[in-house]
Amino acid sequence: MVEKNLLLCYLIRVMIHQSASSFYEAQTGEFILEAEELLKLLESLTRVYVQRTGKPLWVVSEDMERDVFMSATKAQALGIVDLVAVK
Repeated sequence: MVEKNLLLCYLIRVMIHQSASSFYEAQTGEFILEAEELLKLLESLTRVYVQRTGKPLWVVSEDMERDVFMSATKAQALGIVDLVAVK
């Protein structure tokens, strides 16, 4: 696996949240397909956060239930980003 370093400027704020979709009118079949895709996306994104942060799945899932804002240094402490650039 290729190691990638994620770098943020120290002024940046990071937000994690659950994937979502806006309401729209669609055929039932289309709606079900979109819901399935959103669930796949949520599961995939959650696995990435679990892998990067080392937090248990239930903690990451709870964090993603609401919008969580953090500084670049907090994101680094949680393992979401690797490096924080300073002046």
